[in-house]
Amino acid sequence: MKYMTDANIAHVAPKLRKRGIDCETVHKRMRNNEDSRVQILDGEIVAFLRKAEGTIILIASDIDLADHCKYGNIPHVTIWDAVAEHILESKER
Repeated sequence: MKYMTDANIAHVAPKLRKRGIDCETVHKRMRNNEDSRVQILDGEIVAFLRKAEGTIILIASDIDLADHCKYGNIPHVTIWDAVAEHILESKER
């Protein structure tokens, strides 16, 4: 499975790659560069992910982008859900 971070958390992608996870930033996957000065609109990102047909999961910190994915049935994980899940799992141990 491939993963893609939104522009707000681009710094997370290299950390995940170091752990063996196939993760790139939105700019790298969509534009093949790391120039985050050029904005990529939420609609463009959703269209890109829809075209990927579930082969790329977005890691999102942007609420609006996450909502677009949620209502568009686009595979994604939000930072707040991942943190909450970690905390709740830690409590169970």
